[in-house]
Amino acid sequence: MDSVQEQIVKKIVAALGQISTANGYSNTVASVQRLNQDGVDLAVVPTILVKEGECAVELGLSVAPSIRRRMEILAVAITRQDETATSVDLRSGGEQLNSLVADIERTLAADRTWNGLAITTDPPNYLEVEMDAMTPHLARAVRCEVIYEHLRVDPYTQA
Repeated sequence: MDSVQEQIVKKIVAALGQISTANGYSNTVASVQRLNQDGVDLAVVPTILVKEGECAVELGLSVAPSIRRRMEILAVAITRQDETATSVDLRSGGEQLNSLVADIERTLAADRTWNGLAITTDPPNYLEVEMDAMTPHLARAVRCEVIYEHLRVDPYTQA
């Protein structure tokens, strides 16, 4: 059984995995990943890395027996720009990143409650990020906060 937080994160990962031109988006994402000890696999791009940040308790908004939380989610869009003569994508790196983050934002807004697990998902901010890799990569993070509740004594159970 997964905690309420983990259930929400899994729904976000699954939704981001549906970004494709066949589904009406501007891009097709090759993979959606979460943190692993070995790092991020950048063999195929565009990739989205989903990371959880701070998950703060909002005591002033919590009503017993529940706890309200504000969980930070970062969705890092990672791609490479192909500048060869045979490239099929002639957009600049900036255009590619802007297109990817727009697709991510559209996905995050599609179901702000994640099938009733969350109260809401705030509109995202965009952040610049650096990628440590041997091959140059372009990256930009989309940061949003998901507000949800669970029983104070049981993070696996919604109130």
